Amino acid sequence: MAEFNRKPYASSCEIKQIALYKPDGEKAEANLLDMVLFIQYHENILWPAYGATMVVLDNAQNLISSIPIQGFERVVFEVVDAKEDTYFYEFRVFKVSNRVNADRTQIYTLALISTEGLLNESIRVNKLISGSTSDVVRKLLLEYLNVVGNRIDVEDSVTGIAHLPAKKTPFALIRSLQSKTIAQKESTTPKKGPIPLEVIPFAPTSGTVSDADPNTADDASGTAGYLFFQVTRKEEKSQFIFKSIDSLSDQKPKTSIFSYSPGKTSEESMFKIQEIRFGSEIDTMQKMREGAYSSLVCYYDINTGKYEEQVYSLANTWNDMSHLGTKTELPVGQTILSQYPSRVMSTIVNHENWYMGKNVASNEDADLGDQSPDNSFPDYVKQYLPQSISRLGVMFNYELTISLTANFDLNAGDTIDIRIPNQVSDAERKDEVWDPTYSGTYLIKSVNHQIDVKEQNAYTVLELIRDSCGIKKYTNK
Repeated sequence: MAEFNRKPYASSCEIKQIALYKPDGEKAEANLLDMVLFIQYHENILWPAYGATMVVLDNAQNLISSIPIQGFERVVFEVVDAKEDTYFYEFRVFKVSNRVNADRTQIYTLALISTEGLLNESIRVNKLISGSTSDVVRKLLLEYLNVVGNRIDVEDSVTGIAHLPAKKTPFALIRSLQSKTIAQKESTTPKKGPIPLEVIPFAPTSGTVSDADPNTADDASGTAGYLFFQVTRKEEKSQFIFKSIDSLSDQKPKTSIFSYSPGKTSEESMFKIQEIRFGSEIDTMQKMREGAYSSLVCYYDINTGKYEEQVYSLANTWNDMSHLGTKTELPVGQTILSQYPSRVMSTIVNHENWYMGKNVASNEDADLGDQSPDNSFPDYVKQYLPQSISRLGVMFNYELTISLTANFDLNAGDTIDIRIPNQVSDAERKDEVWDPTYSGTYLIKSVNHQIDVKEQNAYTVLELIRDSCGIKKYTNK
């Protein structure tokens, strides 16, 4: 067994156990602590389940045959970080790969996933589900995957749904609801109509014309879009999150500020950024093709035969969103690119799909007149289709990857406050020490804990995203 490195290094950790159980076993069949070389643990806001890979050096024990490893075996490992906090991670084996044999020694990789992530593949939902989308998510996790209590963290929604899933898996069904869900929150009233080009300094589109004219269509407003993912927390072991992008952006960072110093230092700190890599940053061409800035949606109501066009403009809805930076005004370039729709979509509207009453099924003011809404499950497509596409798209305006010493307290979906030195002359840095564009609050898109079991140390690699720049100031707890 490797001896725990008691030196006060921020990367130090102690792997207490790596227990392997049979699929239905209560007693561990083996402790893999002396056999595992490396562990890589992953969480991601775009993945419905967490996972890991484990490199095993099997010296004449032949666990694959003696246990045997055939799939769904339970793996539990326990790690203590430099602060002496203990974290438990539990998985199921779903794959053995990269197996190499030589002189009764073999090395292979165990691919691991959460229990729910593996069970989900064999579970099908084939009965009518109805209610608010948030209640439907709670019900699917509880009834089909036996996820209970505080292991479910769901933000309430205003959108309702009635749906026949046609044998979809619970995760597939929940993921299909992400873009269709609108949170229960007050939003500001959006500005009507496109912003006149004459109020934008140096507007190069002022002499251009598009046949998809925003002035001939109605305006789409509001914001929408949820994320669904699973994390491992110290308190709750594993937890499923179903929250709006705005709600995740409103969070305060759970830890102190992380800072980066380009030069080599002997300082050991859990809040020191070891390395920074800038990824794909603003790609206006891709975002225009996706409709992140502006889109034209053609709606056809199959019940009334009514055809309608709506234009969604980010310039008109930007203030409805929560932002991670302080520069909450939409940049001039993106404002200009929001003038004309860059993507055209079409869809049907069907308010009467689940309505059996005698009144108007629509929930739209133009159709209701003096009548009160009478349909529990109207079609919300006009409120979420372009809004959710744009909301997720602009979250990737700024992307970077950072490496830290082991920090098992950070999860995908958390926010983190970082500082990057301003790359200007020393004279200018006196006024502004930190880079005003890339320093500040980010949403953690993914977490990768890289654990060297033999050396008893670990590093945490984070992929970070945000929609706007600027450094927020937070009050101390």
